[in-house]
Order: sequence, then C-alpha cells, then structure tokens
Amino acid sequence: MNEKLVSPGGYLQERIIQKQREVAHRRNSAGLISMWPEAVREVLAKFPDLSPEQRASLRGNVEGQIKLLCMRTRKSPHEFTPALQSVARILGSK
Repeated sequence: MNEKLVSPGGYLQERIIQKQREVAHRRNSAGLISMWPEAVREVLAKFPDLSPEQRASLRGNVEGQIKLLCMRTRKSPHEFTPALQSVARILGSK
C-alpha cells in the first residue's frame, strides 16, 4: 500500500487488525483493552498534525469498533471504559 494514500482512519484500522492478531496469538484478553490506546498513539505518531475534527472522528471510530468487538465477543462494553477514557485523553491532548 502506498504510505502517502493512507488516511488516519485507515492507518488506525491497520494497527487494530495487527494488534488483534497479536492478542489472539498470545491469547491475552487484557490485550484487547490495551490495544486501543496503543493504536491511537501510533496514529498520532504517524499523523501528528490532526485537526480537532479528525481527532473526534478517530475517537468515534474507536468507540464504534469497540461496540462491534463487544457484540462479536459478547464482552461487556464496561470492560473497555478505561481504554475509552485513555483514548479520550490521548486525543484531547496535542
């Protein structure tokens, strides 16, 4: 994939897919929670000058993906509250 054409949301998706594979390989369910803030940090490292709108979009993207993950795995969304709070802090800071 051409690196210049990857959007922040697309890069987030790539990182989440990779991290889900790693979590599944290690059978580390706690990794499902910690992978979200890690992925967001990686996106911000690659795209340091995101606008407030792009940051809000990334946060919404994470929230939506966590909801889908909870539906697929039958996990409680409350398990992901610390991850969502961390993502909000990360995206709120510049």
